[in-house]
Amino acid sequence: MQVCKLFLKIIKKNIGLLLLYIGIFTFITIFMISGQNQGDNYKQQKISTYILVEEETEDSKAFLSFLDDYIKKVELNGESSVDDALFWDDIDLYIFIPKDFYNTILEEKESFTMKSAPDSLEAMSLISTINTYLNLVKENIRLGICSKEEALTYTKEVFVNENYAVVSIKEKENTGLLRGMYDMSVYIVSSLLMLIVGLVSFNMRKIDINRRLRITPYSTAKRNVMLGICYCLLAVVFICIVTIVGICMFPQQVNEKLWLYILNICLFAVTMVFMALFVSSLFKSDMAYMCLANVLPLVAAFLCGSFVGIELLPDATKAFGHIFPNIYIVLANKYIQTTDAFHFGQYLSIVWPCFLFIAIFIGGSILITNLLAKSEN
Repeated sequence: MQVCKLFLKIIKKNIGLLLLYIGIFTFITIFMISGQNQGDNYKQQKISTYILVEEETEDSKAFLSFLDDYIKKVELNGESSVDDALFWDDIDLYIFIPKDFYNTILEEKESFTMKSAPDSLEAMSLISTINTYLNLVKENIRLGICSKEEALTYTKEVFVNENYAVVSIKEKENTGLLRGMYDMSVYIVSSLLMLIVGLVSFNMRKIDINRRLRITPYSTAKRNVMLGICYCLLAVVFICIVTIVGICMFPQQVNEKLWLYILNICLFAVTMVFMALFVSSLFKSDMAYMCLANVLPLVAAFLCGSFVGIELLPDATKAFGHIFPNIYIVLANKYIQTTDAFHFGQYLSIVWPCFLFIAIFIGGSILITNLLAKSEN
């Protein structure tokens, strides 16, 4: 009980700094998440597209008629300028239609070329819509619902009536906002826990506090266990704050996967508690630790996909990011978002390195604590 009272006393003493951090991170969360496009914005938006047709035929005209509802045509100076236009966001999508594309599609071969801007969610969704449309064309012919000559036009009418594209885009965006909120919370939780662990650890190293704790019936091991529990409970408070902010901002985005995201971020919070304890044990200077505590979570957030979707990060960046536990939590968020049926075994196959990190941090903290104790004696 004495350890918990001391913990709360240190927190109360630094409550101003803690509230300042929480306020800043709350603002960052609101600003970055609210900047993402809402699902309703995608319904009426046409995508800037450059289309190159090798030869105009009835088939190509029918296909272009299908695309008219989804694209805004942009003119470029030939195929050589496509990559630059995609890079500078002058276009979102490039489509090359060869003269015999329809027969190629029916033969299950590569039909035509499509390139999308890497950061364009709309373009990726339209490519998925086009592939769904073409698969439906082939299925209608196979089942004898329509002839080969009228399949493109017939399937377009079915597509419009069934509203395939709107459903696909809306579902993708709804889950994306929820995932984005918890990707951001990885950065927030790591920063706040590094701050709290540093404040408490270095305050408890003061001579008068150390002497008082040494004469109590609590051993060092019990004291550390009590502190670990206090840190974890405080982490739960941070997670609750992030969750409440997200629910208040996007009440319509919340779905049955919310508890899975909370479970995932709780695992990360436990990992970060032990990581912060280990890192703090390496430093004698509280100033040096605080500098690292501010920089390390920010670096990890950029490398592990908290700010930018992990799908858009270069392979080299993602490979380097695996030295931090953050990336496994972000990858698990992606799995939770995209899976139709959550399997705990599949989830564990993604986050198992976090348990390895916990074991390493606990072992390292115990080793360094014992070495320091021997040096003081």
